[in-house]
Amino acid sequence: MISFFYFSQKIHKNRILKKFNLIIDPLSKDHFINEKIIKNILFYKKKDKIEKKLGQLCIFIMEKKLNNYPFIKKSEVFLSVDGTLNIKIWQKEPILRIKNGNKEYYLTKDAENLKLSSFYSSKVILAKGTFSKEEKKHLVNLVQFINCDELFKNQIISIKKNNKNSFFLIPKIGNHHIILGNINNFKKKLNKLKAFYKQYLNKIDINQYQSIDLQYKDQVVAKKR
Repeated sequence: MISFFYFSQKIHKNRILKKFNLIIDPLSKDHFINEKIIKNILFYKKKDKIEKKLGQLCIFIMEKKLNNYPFIKKSEVFLSVDGTLNIKIWQKEPILRIKNGNKEYYLTKDAENLKLSSFYSSKVILAKGTFSKEEKKHLVNLVQFINCDELFKNQIISIKKNNKNSFFLIPKIGNHHIILGNINNFKKKLNKLKAFYKQYLNKIDINQYQSIDLQYKDQVVAKKR
């Protein structure tokens, strides 16, 4: 039995890798990763392209290579009994795109900076300005709050910060800007904005307003042009 075991192990290790099964998190709406990219990461030399013996594969090194790729959050690599190389990929998820002068990058749900992809652009809210680490955390929470609300998701298209550390929201409908001010207590302010929109958005000409200010307690101050 022991001899048979070692013999079967030797045969298995000498088998040529022929099957490749890639599973990318189906819940992700982003497409930063594809099969070609994964193969280039793992088998970047021509002689390495899938023409490897199973015994030559090191799962730990393969996972390390994949996890070092900027757009991969986590990976799992394993071999099936039939010799198939299975790879599961979880991508990093951008929640907004930041533009600061000539610099542009994504911010993920974990408040991590992520460079732009050369072939895929994620459809997320744009934020303009210079943001501290603390402000980036608040931005993530703000955008998640916006994305979870059907009204705000369809109305808010970008965020701006001026040199006085005041935040503004730019809406899709209406030629006005929304003054958020301090970003720390955004939930109360957005709830006031939601009540304002529900009551007045379909009753007034929103284009006649220059700004909607949410900085005052229990008030929404709409300034006409």
